[in-house]
Amino acid sequence: MVSPHRRAIPRTVTDVLLWLLASDVAAAHQPQPHRPDRCGNLRCAGQAYPCPPARDAHRAHQAATRPQPRPRGRARVTPPAHRVTGWFRPAHTQPRAA
Repeated sequence: MVSPHRRAIPRTVTDVLLWLLASDVAAAHQPQPHRPDRCGNLRCAGQAYPCPPARDAHRAHQAATRPQPRPRGRARVTPPAHRVTGWFRPAHTQPRAA
């Protein structure tokens, strides 16, 4: 049987293997049903939730997913306060050797 988190990989995932590993770890380290402040995984032995593996899985999910695109719209460009000229001219002229 395939785990539910392995059925549909989001389109924003850029590293599938890292995302799947992070999903497996996150699924294995869920809070206890009767004590949501404690991890339910036996390897954590009642550590506070989120436990280090759950935090690492969350960071791995973020690393494996590209950021959400920013909303597109028209950018507002303000003109500079003063005009910059002479960028390609030498700052100091030297007298020519005769």
